Amino acid sequence: MTVTISAIVFLIGILALTVLGVRLLRKNPQEAAQMYSEKCILCKHSFNKNDLILREIGDYKLLYFCRSCILKLYADVGLKK
Repeated sequence: MTVTISAIVFLIGILALTVLGVRLLRKNPQEAAQMYSEKCILCKHSFNKNDLILREIGDYKLLYFCRSCILKLYADVGLKK
């Protein structure tokens, strides 16, 4: 009997946590948008990951570059020739 009651209380607790989690996700849609954004390694502005160019160094180091920073670097290289 006590096992059944504790199991029911446990299931109600899990259901309550699930409902609370869904409500928190609905209140903060900006956090979901931030999951898909990164900062340019040079200018430190935030961009959508699809707008950035990704370069990987080694196994884990990811560098994101925006278009304007890449164009500036390209212009700098052109000036040195």
